[in-house]
Amino acid sequence: MLEQKGAKYKEFRVDNDPKLRQIMAKKSNRRTVPQIWINDKHIGGCDELYALERSDKLDKLLNI
Repeated sequence: MLEQKGAKYKEFRVDNDPKLRQIMAKKSNRRTVPQIWINDKHIGGCDELYALERSDKLDKLLNI
């Protein structure tokens, strides 16, 4: 969905990097992936991202 919107993003693969996964878990207070941040704001996971899209709030967060 982010690609379809033309949003630039950076993916951090934490599945094979225990140290990076620990950092992500501490920062988000969650252990599941993906965890999504937009402009340093923690959004949550995929379900929350799609909820933002359904409520027409995602484009504003992405500045598009």
